[in-house]
Amino acid sequence: MEVKIKNTYDKKLKKDYHITVPHLVVDGKVNDYIAKIRGKFALKGFRKGHVPHEVIKEKYGPSIMADESDKIISDTMRKIISDNKLKLALSPKIEVKIFETGKDVEFTASLELYPHIPEIDLNKLKVEVKEAGIVQVDVDEALKKLLKFYRKWNAQDEACKAKLGDSVNIDYVGKIDKKEFEGGAAKGYQLELGSKSFIDNFEEQLVGKKKGDEIRVKVKFPKDYQKEEFAGKAAEFSVKINEVLTAEMPEITDEFVKNNFGMESREKLTDAVKKQVEDNYKNMSRTLFKKEFFDFLNKKYDFDLPAGLVEEQLKSLWAGVEEELKTNPNKFKNDKEKEKAKEKKRDLAERMIRCGMILSDVAQKNKIEVGNDDVNKELNKIFARFPGQEKAVTEYYQKNHSAVQQLRGSIIEEKTIDFVLTLPKLEKKKISLKEFDKIWKKSNEE
Repeated sequence: MEVKIKNTYDKKLKKDYHITVPHLVVDGKVNDYIAKIRGKFALKGFRKGHVPHEVIKEKYGPSIMADESDKIISDTMRKIISDNKLKLALSPKIEVKIFETGKDVEFTASLELYPHIPEIDLNKLKVEVKEAGIVQVDVDEALKKLLKFYRKWNAQDEACKAKLGDSVNIDYVGKIDKKEFEGGAAKGYQLELGSKSFIDNFEEQLVGKKKGDEIRVKVKFPKDYQKEEFAGKAAEFSVKINEVLTAEMPEITDEFVKNNFGMESREKLTDAVKKQVEDNYKNMSRTLFKKEFFDFLNKKYDFDLPAGLVEEQLKSLWAGVEEELKTNPNKFKNDKEKEKAKEKKRDLAERMIRCGMILSDVAQKNKIEVGNDDVNKELNKIFARFPGQEKAVTEYYQKNHSAVQQLRGSIIEEKTIDFVLTLPKLEKKKISLKEFDKIWKKSNEE
């Protein structure tokens, strides 16, 4: 008697099978197993190794049948995959239909298949690497931003009008629908105008005001404000200007640098700031290239994806939105807006999977591999983010095979990006910091 395999659905990326295992085959496996263990089997009321075959079968037959059926299912799936030379994108979905003693075991198997990846010609890659051309004025600006943390604020006389960059010491009381609300009032609060610390357009309404002025500031809370009860609502604040203060920047002497940064001189501090700016923009350049590279791959190489894999990725991406909805149920105006957002996440899921498959193919063809040193290096980065929790992090990866696979996938992706960035025909374009920031902002908005 042989296992019967019937292909019930046959498409390029999905195949379904109905499998019937004759009960005589299952029963034979059960009898073989009992015969194998009987010599060492112990049961109360019998001498060890002398428990009758039928007694063992009567008492433990169902559990042995379950174990042996699992083995038959595994063997059958291996045969289907091997005989048909299938490359799976996900583990097979098995559903047992009939499982009773004395009856044929019947189950179905649904297989999601890995798609054929088209040939990728990296020499025809139409994506350039944008590099920020950092000049001294950019370093000076970064140094200025750093020194803002060491400013002294000096109170001005009553005639001084506040401008962007100044600070104001204020008392304020906020109302929504003419009622004060929690967290909407304070006394002696110092607010830097232009810092975007408060709701949009709040700070701008204080520009040009003087010490002693009392004004009404009208604003509207954003629709996605973290406090649901305030989201999208108009508010009015009664504000009194207690002081107008202007900033005094510190003089960058060697002594100042030593006392505040532990460096020998202003020159050393400038060098350190320059390196930090260069490193930051180097990382940003890589991130920007990676996004544009993925956009290029996703647009140029369009191929079908396993539906189940897309759904899994979508579920992972949408989980973050579901968490946000718990604290902000009004994030979406209606179901139509919510569904539109979900479709965007689906597009992102498809893009991630498609580009991941392409990178995996590029890595395989160029013998880019992940070694233990690569994994350990990545784990050390994770340890650095969770100081004192190294043991917990290690145990997490030891117990979660999928997490390890995800980690290895992330490493192979980055190593493949490194490989692409070394291609001799890859165009590189140096642009000003201002132009780079503009492109970076637009990319983030997208």
